[in-house]
Amino acid sequence: MKLNFRLHAGNEVQDRALALGSLPSPRAQSGRLEIQAGGKTAQADWAEISPGTYSILLGEHSWDVRIEKQPGEAAGSATVYIVLLGARAYRLELANPRRRRRAEAAGAHEGPQEILAPMPGRIVKVLAAEGSEVQQGESLLVIEAMKMQNEIRAPRTGKVERIYVAEGAGVETGARLLRLV
Repeated sequence: MKLNFRLHAGNEVQDRALALGSLPSPRAQSGRLEIQAGGKTAQADWAEISPGTYSILLGEHSWDVRIEKQPGEAAGSATVYIVLLGARAYRLELANPRRRRRAEAAGAHEGPQEILAPMPGRIVKVLAAEGSEVQQGESLLVIEAMKMQNEIRAPRTGKVERIYVAEGAGVETGARLLRLV
């Protein structure tokens, strides 16, 4: 399993990747991980010594590491963590494409945004017009899939710059529907 993340250490930001042989069971309180980074493979032994605090043995080095969910992250959905290693604190952002798509759908996207078809179907009605201002949650178009009609709503307030589809058109999953700026 490949784990991509961004590490913030003070003013320094680094994109990193780790290859893990396998992940431990969520209930495990200790174990061994095979880690590949920078072309090297290493074995790390770990044990949870208290909730969120781990003892990690990597080669001849031992560390106590505390991992906390970033304040403001919803329970169970955190992909941003604060990692405390001795007196140093790091901010760790896990690269998670599913979370990015959810954030964009929730309106966290900045700048131009392509609204994509979430499923294959047929465009039943286009409710927005090019150049129109729309509010977050406002209906943009209706797509029919498997005899069910689904409204596609604006993920954020903005202006419809371009509409790529017409009523009656068939679309595949991921097809561009419209552009919001």
